[in-house]
Amino acid sequence: MTVKAKNMVIRFKFKKFGPVIYIGHLDIMRFFQKAIRRSGIDAAYTEGFSPHLKLSFAQPLSVGVETDGDYFDLEMNTLPDMENIVKDMNAQCVEGIEIVNATLLDDDTVNGMSSVKAADYLYYFDDLSNDLKLIEAFFSQETYIFEYVRKDKVKTKDLMEDIYEYRILNDKEMLVKVNASSAGNLKADVVTEALEKYGMKAKCIKFKRHDLYTADDEGTFVSLRDKGKVYD
Repeated sequence: MTVKAKNMVIRFKFKKFGPVIYIGHLDIMRFFQKAIRRSGIDAAYTEGFSPHLKLSFAQPLSVGVETDGDYFDLEMNTLPDMENIVKDMNAQCVEGIEIVNATLLDDDTVNGMSSVKAADYLYYFDDLSNDLKLIEAFFSQETYIFEYVRKDKVKTKDLMEDIYEYRILNDKEMLVKVNASSAGNLKADVVTEALEKYGMKAKCIKFKRHDLYTADDEGTFVSLRDKGKVYD
C-alpha cells in the first residue's frame, strides 16, 4: 500500500566496488535512472518537453575510487513500501553496486549536493606500525603548505585547513575526515602524497570513500544518512 505524499524525498546510500569503480559518474547516473524505472516506484519527474527524474547525487566520485558511502536524493510522487525499498532497489542493481540504506528525509533537509561539508576516507596500508609517531606529528601541525600537480596545474594548499580528523584503526588502516565542500574539496590522494613527502614509509595499497557529512547549526558533522528515518 502506498501513501500519498507531496515533495517526498528519499535519500539512498550506496556502495560501489569491483570493476564498476571504473565507470564514470554520468554512466552511474544513467544506471540508477534505469534501475529506478525498473523498480516501479512512483518517482517524480520534471515537467516540460523532455521530463527527467528529480534525482540528484550528493557528490561525484573520481573514476577508480571505491565507495561505501555515496548518496543520491530522489523525489517521489507517492511513498513506496519503505520497509522493503532497499531490497526492491537492490533487485535492480548489478554486481558492484549495492543500496545500503534509504532515509525518508525530514521536511527541512537541504539536498545532499548543496549540503556536503566533509568526507571520511578509509586508507589501507601494508604496515603502519613503524610510522605511528610520524603520522601523529604530521596531523598535529597547525599548518602544512603542500604543493602538488593536478591536470598539469601546480596547486598549493594548507592541508591542515581541510583535514578535520584522523584515526589509526589498526596497523593497516587509517580513517581521515577531510573538507568535501564545494569551496575546499580535498582529494583523498593528496593526503597520501603529503604523508609520503613528510617521510612516511608505509605504502598505501588503496583508499575508498567511507561516508559523507553535512553540518548542524553548531557545526557538528552529521552523516547524510542521519537526516530523517533510516530504513536498512
